[in-house]
Amino acid sequence: MRIKCPHCQHPATIRTSRAMSESVQEHQLQCSNIECAHTWVAHTAAVRTIAPSMTPNPKVFIPLSPRSPAYNKSDTKQLGLALDCPHPRAMAFDSS
Repeated sequence: MRIKCPHCQHPATIRTSRAMSESVQEHQLQCSNIECAHTWVAHTAAVRTIAPSMTPNPKVFIPLSPRSPAYNKSDTKQLGLALDCPHPRAMAFDSS
């Protein structure tokens, strides 16, 4: 993932990361421009699922994107997807 400094737009480097929850990470970033030298904290979060996990974590629920191929094939419950709806990547290997 490439993150730019909000001040000078130079690339930033993630120096440390820690989990805030199963789907949110907190990162400490540093600008690569030595004249700027900005250091800040940012969060990244999983907000929607494009392709459901083939090994879902029962503690995690990330809603399906309406653009996901699995969206209309499921009741949008993540565990239901794993059991009731073939994964889009698995369908590519289906021999039938």
